[in-house]
Amino acid sequence: MKQYILFFLFIISITVNFAQNEQTKLELDAHYPLWLKTEDSRTDQTSGITFIKADSCGKYFLLADDIGKIHSLLIRNDNSFEIKTIAFSDSAEKFVAGLPKADFEEIVFDPVTSSVYLSIEGNGNNFKNYVGIYKLHFVNDKFPYKEISYFEKINFTPTKLFYEYTDKNIGYEGLAVDSNYFYLGLEGFVTNYQFADSTLIFIANKSDHNIINQIDTKNLGIHTVCGLFSDKDYSLWGIDRNQCKIFHIELDKNLNVSNSNLFDCSTKMPGYPELNYRPSLESITMDNKKNLYLVDDPWKEVYVPEQSILDKLDSSTIQKYKEYIPIIFKYKIINN
Repeated sequence: MKQYILFFLFIISITVNFAQNEQTKLELDAHYPLWLKTEDSRTDQTSGITFIKADSCGKYFLLADDIGKIHSLLIRNDNSFEIKTIAFSDSAEKFVAGLPKADFEEIVFDPVTSSVYLSIEGNGNNFKNYVGIYKLHFVNDKFPYKEISYFEKINFTPTKLFYEYTDKNIGYEGLAVDSNYFYLGLEGFVTNYQFADSTLIFIANKSDHNIINQIDTKNLGIHTVCGLFSDKDYSLWGIDRNQCKIFHIELDKNLNVSNSNLFDCSTKMPGYPELNYRPSLESITMDNKKNLYLVDDPWKEVYVPEQSILDKLDSSTIQKYKEYIPIIFKYKIINN
């Protein structure tokens, strides 16, 4: 009898989840995807994006490159970009130079406190000395940000738990914040260079940085967490890079999962909607109009399409792929 009850509950769970997916859809914006490039500036290995604000000039974002760069991005008229690299003070430059690899991953803006946080992955034999979440302090500490004065490491506790599943080049690629909590998404578990079929999201108090709960993604069908964003309390949007999926998780007041959904990511090429490439999507954010933005951190081994696809592209597009220019996607959330 117990087996039949469990099977019945499993069928109900599938039916409910399917119904939720039917109610909410993601629609790729007609102007997107686009290259993260202007005539005189570009990003490189972009692994983080966060929305800051919107005004009459457009929408403002911060971008993080995993080669140790932070940029500001202004999107005008929905598809015109202005990209500016943010300077580092001598102190900030010294910190970055001391990293085995300036492996910047997720970046997030907290609208409650106007703070900006950056996740850095650890590398080298002493990777635990570097992996972590850092608060960015800016000269004048107000927008528009022009120079980072220093990086402040946030100490999460229990320390053993925070570092337990990190490794060389494996850290918290997902980072989000709401009114009360930090959400720390571990990229994934790796064995023999292969990712497992699930990972963890730690939930920590903003007040004391103490980890008080965790989400095991195995039953949610999420293999990797490579981007997180909280659009409101107890709500998380994220990216499962390895499955090329967008996910949405809703929590109850006890921080347990109440609902979850998975959505397919587009693999369309900029300018060639009938053709596809292999993206490596690594960050997600949402603007003031509830549009989602995702960025692609090019996986160089597979980013350039095969020759049969290249033969269908113009020379400018081919060059962008060969220069590993990142791509940005924009989705509209459609609630039926």
